[in-house]
Amino acid sequence: MALCYNRNMENYTYEKIKHSNKIPALIAIVRKKEIDQFPNDMFIHSHWHRSIEVSLIEHASCILQMGNRKRIIENDFTCVNSGEVHSIRPVRFDEDVHCIILVLAYDFVKRVYPQIDDVVFDLSIKKDHRDLYALYMKLEELYLNQNEFSYLKVTACLLEILNCLLENYCLVKDKSMKKTARCQEEIKEILSYLHDHYQEDLTLKNMSEHFSMSQEHFSRKFHYYVGRTFRDYLINYRLMKAYEDIVHTDLTIQDISQKHGFLNVKSLIHAFSAIYHETPLQYRKKLMR
Repeated sequence: MALCYNRNMENYTYEKIKHSNKIPALIAIVRKKEIDQFPNDMFIHSHWHRSIEVSLIEHASCILQMGNRKRIIENDFTCVNSGEVHSIRPVRFDEDVHCIILVLAYDFVKRVYPQIDDVVFDLSIKKDHRDLYALYMKLEELYLNQNEFSYLKVTACLLEILNCLLENYCLVKDKSMKKTARCQEEIKEILSYLHDHYQEDLTLKNMSEHFSMSQEHFSRKFHYYVGRTFRDYLINYRLMKAYEDIVHTDLTIQDISQKHGFLNVKSLIHAFSAIYHETPLQYRKKLMR
């Protein structure tokens, strides 16, 4: 199965996770050949999904950001609870990189554990994750060697993983967590609006007015829950959209800048060069060689 994050990364406010008809989770085994399908500077923008994502990263490192909390994950597990706004930026991939991406379907978890909305998983509760690691090795073996009825064993292993999470890494939500959850709902609306209108003349002023906040309050809340300033996030989101047209179309750089909301061609070139260290045209020509 391919990674759930595609290069287009369209509308990442709410990521609809697709699961197998018989396996109530998205499972992806990722090694170097899969990583090579993505640009080296791949960045998964702030998004959220109802599913629960707990993935194993080996021989690689990435930055997992959830609001103002930033964690460097290296040879360890990532954990994203249902509804958490998060972004992921790879730092390093070794030749023997090995990742097991597991996204548990929310409806499946809710059915077997109805109280899931009242708890969160926190892997920092235990430093030793050998119990979880052993289950992921078992899951990989089952997933890579499937027959007609293997989905039953895979599903049973998913239940074991969920049981391990509930027994060892589970916290009941307190008042502050519930308040954070309410604020995240507001941030989801803001991100959704931004992704739908990024081509327009969005400013801190008109965004804060649209959501009935002062500019200071909007700016502070956005930075706290997204981990970047509104301006930086907007520029990077526009750049992510423009990147696809630079690489996959023959549109002029001027047309691309207008299409994706940049003030002018210079603005696009400046933003692109700051990350890729080349102009859009230089980058396009290099890929065509």
